[in-house]
Amino acid sequence: MKGRKESEKNRGNLTSLRKIITRTQLALIVTVTILLSTGGLIINIKSNNKAFNQNLQNTTALVSRIYGFTRDLSQSSLCQYFDGVAEDLSEVDIFSIIDKNNIRLYHSHHQLINTKYDGTHPDFSKHSSNYFTEDSNGPSGPQRRTYSAFYDENGNYEGFIMTIRLKTSMRTVTRNTVLLFALVTLAAIAIELVICAKLSHEIKKSFLDFTEDFEGTKFLVDSMRANNHDFTNKLHVILGLIQIGQYEQAQNYIQNISIIQRETVTFVMRNIQNPSLAALLIGKIARASECNVKISFQENTHYRENDIDIPSEALVTITGNLIDNALDSMNTRTGNTKELSIGIFTDTDKMLLIVQDSGTGIAEGFMEKIFENGFSTKGTGRGVGLFHTKQLVESLGGEIYVESQVGKGSCFTVKLSK
Repeated sequence: MKGRKESEKNRGNLTSLRKIITRTQLALIVTVTILLSTGGLIINIKSNNKAFNQNLQNTTALVSRIYGFTRDLSQSSLCQYFDGVAEDLSEVDIFSIIDKNNIRLYHSHHQLINTKYDGTHPDFSKHSSNYFTEDSNGPSGPQRRTYSAFYDENGNYEGFIMTIRLKTSMRTVTRNTVLLFALVTLAAIAIELVICAKLSHEIKKSFLDFTEDFEGTKFLVDSMRANNHDFTNKLHVILGLIQIGQYEQAQNYIQNISIIQRETVTFVMRNIQNPSLAALLIGKIARASECNVKISFQENTHYRENDIDIPSEALVTITGNLIDNALDSMNTRTGNTKELSIGIFTDTDKMLLIVQDSGTGIAEGFMEKIFENGFSTKGTGRGVGLFHTKQLVESLGGEIYVESQVGKGSCFTVKLSK
């Protein structure tokens, strides 16, 4: 029981470590993705602002050059011509041509043509070039404006051209940019989550493989300890036979236990392909020998890993608990006949485990209670082995049965299938 608790504790520690690694990895991925996207978004918004200014300045320069060739057109022809120009200026919401008397010669909104411009009058003397950009307010609301002066053939100031990008349009572009980055970020996180889930699965598989290897090693160590203890007892028997002069009996005893031990280990290693289960059985054989219990394997006993995929830790827990329960039952029985029969059989997607003992048996009134948590006839602090075994068997989609006769023993049968 103590070894099983330590095993479960170790598995719990490994599982916790795996979860910490997975959560840390996920947090790093999401954090880095959000930071990169946020940084990219800020850079993009700043680039958009520069692009707004550059587009306004380029458009203003273009309109200034066009106006230089069309200033002699009639009002209606000028209006018609610049309406066509305005349709091609998708980066500008409004543009207007204003003469030196602040009269609008052209405006995107025709109702303002020939009206007096009473807004901010650009002071080109404060700027080194003939155009500049600023934020302002107008009849259409907050806006960004670029002013460009135009002159006659003699270099005399004739007025200015104003191109406008409304803040609402700019906010729309910014909002669309933010939405695009948000969608890209979410898509990136979703892809990363899928990759992280796959990686987590691989980590989990690696941890499970490590756990199984660890469990197999642990059971081998336990087996060695049990065998060492059993070997010490046998040495005491041999020493005693020699001391009383029974040399022939000592020789026969040595030959007999060597044959039995070798045959048992060979049988288990040949027929049980799961290393953890094989190590468990060898260890239990040694413990049974200490308890003066003879273990035998039923005819055709075999476990082939290709037949059915059962986690080694579950297989070891179920088999170990049933054998421990059988040994406990036989320890309370007086008499020399103590036998434990084990049968393990696998077929395609199926497994049958039989553990039959010659213990004291189970009273009929207790048959329905033996799988209850905490129930035991051996005192307090016990009664969890069979409960845990039944829970584990059912979690694997299997069934567990028990047949018993008082004074003759019990037989536990586990059926698993995939």
